[in-house]
Amino acid sequence: MIKNLSVQNIGGISNISLEFSSGLNVITGESGAGKSSIVRSLELLTGGRKGVKFIRAGENKGIAQAELSTGQKITREILSTGRSSAKINGVNIAISDFTDEANNLIRIQSQFAQLELLDAERQLQMLDSYMPEKIINGVMKEFENVFENAKAKNIELRTLKKRRSEIEKEYSNAREIFELIKTAKPEQGLENKLENELSDITHNILMLERAEKAYDILTGGLSENGLLEKIRSEYEFLYGFMSDDNKEKITDALDILDGGIKNFTSELNDIKSEIERRDEIENRLGALRRLKRLSGRSDEKELLQYSEDIYKNLEWLEKSYDDLKNLTASATELKKHANALAMTIRKYRYEAGNILSSRVNNLLNELGMSEIKFDIKFTGLQKLKHNGADEAEFILTDGTRSGSVDKIASGGELSRLLLALQLSLPDELLTPTLVFDEVEAGLGGRAAVLTGMQLKKLSERCQVILITHEASIAALGDVHFLIQRENNESLVKKISGFERIKEIARMLSGSPELAEAQEHARILLQNSAY
Repeated sequence: MIKNLSVQNIGGISNISLEFSSGLNVITGESGAGKSSIVRSLELLTGGRKGVKFIRAGENKGIAQAELSTGQKITREILSTGRSSAKINGVNIAISDFTDEANNLIRIQSQFAQLELLDAERQLQMLDSYMPEKIINGVMKEFENVFENAKAKNIELRTLKKRRSEIEKEYSNAREIFELIKTAKPEQGLENKLENELSDITHNILMLERAEKAYDILTGGLSENGLLEKIRSEYEFLYGFMSDDNKEKITDALDILDGGIKNFTSELNDIKSEIERRDEIENRLGALRRLKRLSGRSDEKELLQYSEDIYKNLEWLEKSYDDLKNLTASATELKKHANALAMTIRKYRYEAGNILSSRVNNLLNELGMSEIKFDIKFTGLQKLKHNGADEAEFILTDGTRSGSVDKIASGGELSRLLLALQLSLPDELLTPTLVFDEVEAGLGGRAAVLTGMQLKKLSERCQVILITHEASIAALGDVHFLIQRENNESLVKKISGFERIKEIARMLSGSPELAEAQEHARILLQNSAY
């Protein structure tokens, strides 16, 4: 709770310090005295951003600081330039973080302030507080765990699917590329190497083909006698005219020539292997060039990296299929489990809604709002959220209109509704300090008294700071602050005894000196001392 509030140069306030108590703290004063300046200061301490217009006229800087019972100090400083700073225990902190921290400590219920209590998340949180403890600490905690696991599993599944899709898209012609890689066997400098080798082997094949023709001329091939056979036949005709010695020499020479030619046939067979080699080189060279075109990599170093990548990616793609199947099954199972838990939560939420509606409507009757009915509208969601599969909207019906509370209720009615909701909350959902700005607006008589009694009850559970114009409510305060306007400056002081009687009398009659009003004030103060 707030122990001390210090304000400098905010609104009509030059410099004040208020020591609050733990119960009901009331702040009163005539219209225009500066009560709203205190509310604006508290708004700044809960993260309000529109602070420049709150700076006191003629000043360059405004400061609001609260010292809490925990020992913490929270500070907002606003400059006329539009800049501002936020500090906790003297350490600068981002406004967003400051707001989150401050709103766990102080809440302002005002027709001017941001009514965070009516935030959709906050409404559902309030509703859930009415569910049985076994549901809150059992089913809901289990749902939160299952939901987070399902969420993480879905992220993992989407990531896996995305990568698979990217690889499948990038390598849509993967089968052909894979075959080209197997054929080309890329390596650094391969294209030049293959071109040179192809040139050499093509020359060899041409020479071997020419030798093969010469061999066929000499031997006659498979179908006829060749030149050597004709020479032997002609020499046999001449043998009759030769000496035995010459005949023998010629015969030996022909046999040697014939044997040499026959031995050359094995060398001519090399042409087949050379042609096969040439075809292999041409296939590999063609595959390499097509691979470059399909991959868009003309540089062989890049092509080598591409080849390595495709092997890795396609290998991963094949292996990831089992992961995809398992992740899909796991995500589906978690979603089913979460859905089942969400349906259980929904059942108990509807029951909690009836309890909360009944309590709030009873309190609204006591707050002079019997003509207005409070209800909760549930909407089932198609998609699970961190808190289940429901949205809850607080609805008011005034006999002629029905709609969300911020659209139906007036400022005063909204303040009293917020009071009823706060009274309906369990202690753990109440903030240490609640600030109400003119919660009794539009009330009088018994309704005002009842509102004051409810505020008094609430102050027994948390610190309440109340700005009020209603005497019967002000009389219930544990501490009473009076704000007055003097010499164009707002001054605040804690009052008690006769000073307080006079202020209550002023609130009752407009005159602090009227004896009848003072007597009425004494009665109110005596009756409130319980």
